[in-house]
Amino acid sequence: MNKTTRILVVDDNVEVLRLFSEMLRVHGYEVWEASTGRRGLQMTRQMRPDLLLVDVVMPDLDGIEVCRQVKADALLSDVFVVLVSGQATSSAEMVRGLEAGADEYITKGTDSAEILARIRTIVRLRDTTAALRASERHYRSLVDILPDGVGLIDLEGRIADANPQAVAMLGFNDREELLWKNTLDLIEAEDRERFKANMASALETGIMRNAEYTMIRKTGQRFAAELSAAVSTNSSGRATGLVMVARDITEHKRAEEELRHLSRRIIEAQEAERQRVARELHDGVNQVLASAKMRLRKVEDIASELKPAAREILSRSHRLITQALEENRRIAYNLRPSDLDELGLAAACQNFCKELRSRTNLRVTCSVPRLRRQLAATVELNLFRIVQEAVNNVEKHAHAKTVRVRISQKGDSMMLQIRDDGRGFGAKTPKAEKGKWRGNGLHNMQQRAMSVGGACEVKSVPGKGTVITVRVPLKPRC
Repeated sequence: MNKTTRILVVDDNVEVLRLFSEMLRVHGYEVWEASTGRRGLQMTRQMRPDLLLVDVVMPDLDGIEVCRQVKADALLSDVFVVLVSGQATSSAEMVRGLEAGADEYITKGTDSAEILARIRTIVRLRDTTAALRASERHYRSLVDILPDGVGLIDLEGRIADANPQAVAMLGFNDREELLWKNTLDLIEAEDRERFKANMASALETGIMRNAEYTMIRKTGQRFAAELSAAVSTNSSGRATGLVMVARDITEHKRAEEELRHLSRRIIEAQEAERQRVARELHDGVNQVLASAKMRLRKVEDIASELKPAAREILSRSHRLITQALEENRRIAYNLRPSDLDELGLAAACQNFCKELRSRTNLRVTCSVPRLRRQLAATVELNLFRIVQEAVNNVEKHAHAKTVRVRISQKGDSMMLQIRDDGRGFGAKTPKAEKGKWRGNGLHNMQQRAMSVGGACEVKSVPGKGTVITVRVPLKPRC
């Protein structure tokens, strides 16, 4: 028997009071006594027993009124009340007592063993209920201190409950003002069909994670939110609604945009420097090399009088200068391909792949159809740089035989895909290679894609190659 269970017995009949008290003490309960209804109510409020055993008929305050006041007090929610009577034993009286909130109704003529069994049952029920309430209070307190908004959405899409953060996030004055609002009214009109579809899917699959929506505060202000949801069920496992967590990601989106602008400025600065160096190579170094080549040619024209060894040195020097000129042009082209500015992305990619085929053993295919819509200059430049980065890394590290470059237009977005049949990589790729390829190279491509509002995805399987996919939203040419 649970010896810590505390029972307050209230009865104006001293002999009955003593009889009940002794019976309960014998079976290990801690028992307190009160001989009037008012005293019993006062002790209940002060001492908060686990169980209140109270006589119905008393001269000052009857047991039903005591029960009604106990049940109306939120601080006494864990106190169970058993009404006991030897006079008010009719069905009508019992109904009246139970309607007042009593958890059990016992007549004094009942056998003591039955009374004790019924009290034991009530004590077990009380302990279980108290544990459930404590658990509910515990989880409620956790929900209330979460930084995110949490709400319970019923099957009709209405807000049945919400924590203070949800109330504040949506701009309402208090919880009651928010309750029973339709969630669709809090979602931007263009997002509502997607929201309904996601809710239906969550009810079917049990969960929805990190879906972004534009939500509407009470004032009409729009803000970006990330919603997650899980199914709420009853004791029989039937869905009763959704528990939804909402996170205001306005600052996160602003930080993303600032990072995108920063990346764009860094890339623009890099491109400006590349263009400057390429121009200096073309206008400076190339001119010097070309001049030296012309002078060597003149010397070769009058070199018939020179010894064969001298003529061979002149010829070799001429070839080296020619080679240096070609290498210098290639470096300048990679720094800033002129055909990208003059002919566009398709021609630049095709020429780049053609040049790669001519100097390597790679089988390179390039599919860039004529675009239905011109791209912004910054988009063309960054897509070309991603092609350069990806293909150069394949050449250096992938040990591939084939590379395929494909650019296509999908609705209002542009898709670039670079696929190779090299050795690929996985989670256990050596750190040295990770720094060269998976680290800096991938980071550079992701930054370039992000700078024009796109995204870069890499899928690789060891021994089966790598696929890089970049998606960029289309914008008018600038």
